[in-house]
Amino acid sequence: MAFKHFLQSQFMQSIFTFLPALRHTIEAPPASKQTAESEAAPATTPASAPQPVVEPWREELDHYRSLADKTAAERDTLREEAGRLHVEMQRLVHDLGQVRVEAEETWRKQEEELRGEAAEVLRAAEERLVSEREEAVRAAEEHAARVRGEAEALVAELATARTECEGLQATLDARAAELEGLQRIVGADRVAEPEVVLLLKTLNDEIARTAKAAKDLFKLDRNTRANGKIAMDAAGAIEGWVGTALPGLLSTQYRGNAVLLQAALQAMAVAFSSWISSSYSFMHEHDQILDETYKYVMNSESQIILGRWRALTHKYAKQGMPNLVDELTKMFVGDVRNLLLVAGSSTLQIDSLISRTRDNFRGVVDAAIKLRAAIGEDVISCDFETILIHPGDAFDAGAMVDAFEGNGAAAAKTVLCTSGLGLRRCKKVKTDGDANAQWEVTVLQKPQVVLQSAISQ
Repeated sequence: MAFKHFLQSQFMQSIFTFLPALRHTIEAPPASKQTAESEAAPATTPASAPQPVVEPWREELDHYRSLADKTAAERDTLREEAGRLHVEMQRLVHDLGQVRVEAEETWRKQEEELRGEAAEVLRAAEERLVSEREEAVRAAEEHAARVRGEAEALVAELATARTECEGLQATLDARAAELEGLQRIVGADRVAEPEVVLLLKTLNDEIARTAKAAKDLFKLDRNTRANGKIAMDAAGAIEGWVGTALPGLLSTQYRGNAVLLQAALQAMAVAFSSWISSSYSFMHEHDQILDETYKYVMNSESQIILGRWRALTHKYAKQGMPNLVDELTKMFVGDVRNLLLVAGSSTLQIDSLISRTRDNFRGVVDAAIKLRAAIGEDVISCDFETILIHPGDAFDAGAMVDAFEGNGAAAAKTVLCTSGLGLRRCKKVKTDGDANAQWEVTVLQKPQVVLQSAISQ
């Protein structure tokens, strides 16, 4: 096998390839070729013709012959070695066959022994499993018997408990019916105090955003007469909401002042929202009657009855306005229109501004209605009231907040308008007749005000 690989090696292949070429080189060229070469050669004189070089070729030829002889000797040696290796390989193959036969016989015997041992182990395991299974079955039957006995005892206890539960359920149903009847009479709070405070803050934020949006879109028309009939009528229409000072300032020396305009818009929205939150029916004549009635109830009844009366009145007195948000938004926009006329805007400019901010005005009304529902209908245990400071009142740092805080001391200063609603909680804690009724009042949110001095700064 090694000799075969040697003969197939690259070295031997190159030798075998070279030998024919060497043999062809050694042989003399044919006569025809010599004749052709002699004819092609130019005619020269014997003295100038080159003599053939023979000795170098002969030496090279002798070298290649020696190399060929040496290669042939090595080939013969390799063939002898290959024969010897072939004989050795045949002997090894014969020995390997003998070893394979012996190994197969040994494996067969070991397999038979292992199969016998495995059969014994399997038989012993089966016997052990049968024994364990029988033991487990006996234990399971004993456990099942115990569980059955316990289950029967539990069923008996359950029957007793069911009977007791039915009795308790009947008692509970009776008490629940009594409680439900009492709750219908007394009522219970459906919103907590933090929710009411959050509703108020949401309303104030909506008012501030709406006033800023309207202020940014406002355009002053210099051709509009501040003392014209339309402007004067508009000023009279809004005095009930913002007082007399603001319309006068808006139509005279502070006409077009952005700070004053935003303060006036906030004051209008705050006053309108305060009215929404406290009104029973949104009709002045009806509200007057209901307010007087509420004062009588307040002085003679407990907080629970007082709160229940107020909740029911707020709930049913507004039934005459099914589209409450739309109708109140229309009223609010009308008042804003009058304020913008007083501030010096033209009718066309006001129409454009309102069309772009109507959703903002509607958002203020919607937030005010939600606050009204919470403090008017959903709370029984106490009364929540919005706080609105009247224009012209003296500033009290303990009861209100300056919207432009930091502009100097507010001592002896006058309130121009309210820019953010406050909130207080009132609870009747004692009822012994009109004279001895006691109230617990807590301010939860101070109102925000704009001082007259802030406009001139």
